[in-house]
Amino acid sequence: MSAYSHSSNATHSRLPNLIRELDQLSQEINKDRTSLKSINTSMARMVVRAETAEAALLASDIALKALKELQVNTMEIIASGDIVIASMKAIIKENDKDTAIKEHALAELTKIIEKNKASLKASALALTAVNELAFNDDLTGLPNRRLLNDRLRQIISTNKRWSSYGAAIFLDLDNFKKLNDKHGHEAGDELLIMVGQRLKLAVRDTDTVARYGGDEFVVLLSRLNGNLIDARAESESVANKILEALAPPYTLHIRMQHGLTKELEYQNFASLGVTIFGADLSQENLILDWADEAMYWAKSEGGRRIRFYDSKNSTEQALTKLYQMAIDNDDETSNHGIRTRKYVKTLANRSYQMNIYPDQLSDEIIERLFKTTQLHDIGKTKIPYAILHKKEKFTPPEWEVMKTHASLGGKILETARRQNADLTDLLNTAIDIATGHHENWDGSGYPKGLAGNEISLGGRLMAIADVYDALISKRSYKKAWSHTEACAEVISLSGTKFDPLLIEAFKREMDNFRLIAEIAKD
Repeated sequence: MSAYSHSSNATHSRLPNLIRELDQLSQEINKDRTSLKSINTSMARMVVRAETAEAALLASDIALKALKELQVNTMEIIASGDIVIASMKAIIKENDKDTAIKEHALAELTKIIEKNKASLKASALALTAVNELAFNDDLTGLPNRRLLNDRLRQIISTNKRWSSYGAAIFLDLDNFKKLNDKHGHEAGDELLIMVGQRLKLAVRDTDTVARYGGDEFVVLLSRLNGNLIDARAESESVANKILEALAPPYTLHIRMQHGLTKELEYQNFASLGVTIFGADLSQENLILDWADEAMYWAKSEGGRRIRFYDSKNSTEQALTKLYQMAIDNDDETSNHGIRTRKYVKTLANRSYQMNIYPDQLSDEIIERLFKTTQLHDIGKTKIPYAILHKKEKFTPPEWEVMKTHASLGGKILETARRQNADLTDLLNTAIDIATGHHENWDGSGYPKGLAGNEISLGGRLMAIADVYDALISKRSYKKAWSHTEACAEVISLSGTKFDPLLIEAFKREMDNFRLIAEIAKD
C-alpha cells in the first residue's frame, strides 16, 4: 500500500468525527444567531420605548439576560472551533490532493474563531454598560433603589459579622418644586446631577450615595465606630459635611427663547434624617422608613437641618398597635402594607411635582399619607375568618360581607381618633384612605358609590397602589401578573376605576413601583 493510500485511508477514517465536530460548531453558531436576535430585539425595545425609565429598566433586564447568553454561546463556539481546528490540522498531509481546500477551510474557520473572540470582548463591554443601566439612575448615574437595597443588605451583614454600626441618611431638597415650576425640569435635572456629585465628594469612597427618587437621595454609611455613641457622632459629622457641601450656590443654565441660555446662581438646601442601625436590626424597609420619618421632622422645622430618628417620640409608636391590628387577621402579608405605603408616597410626590392637585398636596400631607396607608384594610379585622381566608371565589352573599370592610375600617379609625386627640390629622387621613380606596372614578365602587373628586385624594391614590400590588402578588386563587401586565391593566382603567390625572403620574413612576415591589417582595 502506498504512502498516499495510507494517508488517504487515515483521513477517511477520521472524517466522520470531523463532520460531527463541524456539525456541532454549526449548531453553536446558530445558537449565537439566536442570542444576537434576542439582543437586537431588546435593544430595539430600548430605542422605541426609551421615553420612560420603566421601559429602559425592563429592556435592560432583557438585554442583560441576552448578553449573558451570548457570552456563554460565544465561549462554546470558541472551544468547539479550537477542537475542530486541531482535528483539521492533524489530518492535513503534505501530499493530500485536497490539502489546499482543507487549508483554505482551516483559514476561514480560524477567522471565525478570531471574530468570536473579538465578539466576546465586545459583549463583555456591552454587558457592563447594560448592567450600569439596570442598577444606576439614568439621570445622575448614582445607584438606584435596587442597588441601594443590595448595599444596605451588605452593611447589615457586616454589622452582624463585626458587631459594628451603619447609618442611613435620608435627604430631601428644600423647595425643589419651586425651581421646577419657575425654571423648568431641565434646570431641576441639572441641579439633581450637581447635588449627586457634591454628595459623593462629601462622603468616604466606601459609602453609598443613591438617588431614591425625585429630589430624594439616600447616603449609607458602613463600618462606623464600635459603640453607639461614637457611631452617632461619626454619622452626625458626615451629615454636617453634607449640609456644608450642598450650601454653596449652584450655577444653572436656564433655557431661554430662540435657543439662548442664561446662567442662574441658585442656592438650595436640604433636610436630612438619620437613623443608626446595628447587628440587631435587619429589616431594610424599617431602616429607610425611620430615616425618612426623621427627614420629615427636619423639614417640618424649616429645613436645612439634621434630625435623628427617635423611636420614643415617633408617631410610629402611637400607631404600632393599629398597624399590628391591621395585619393580624389579614389574608395578605404585612409586606403588602409596606409596599403600598411606598407606592402612595411615590405617586403623591410625582403628582405634587406635576402640579396635580397642588392645593391638596404638600410635604406634610404626603408624609401623613405615607404613615397611614398601612391602615387601609384595618376593617378586615371585623370580617369573619372563614370568609377572609376562603380559597375559592366568594358567593354573592360572602362578597357583600367582604365589601363592608371599607366602612368598618372607617368606624375603627374614628374610635381611635376620639381616643387620640394628638393624632387627629393622621387618623383623618387614615379614614379617608380606608373608606375611599374601593370607590371608583366612574361611581361604580363601594361603600358609597362616590365618583370623581367626591372620592378623597388619599382614597384615589391608594386605589392605584392597592390594585397594582394585588395584580403582581400571587394568591391562592390567582397567579402573579408581571410588572408590565399589571401596569398595562392599571393604565387601561384610567377614567373608569382610576383618576386620569393620577394615572399620568403613575406612568412616570412605573419604574419606582417595580423597584419597590422587588425590594419589599413577599
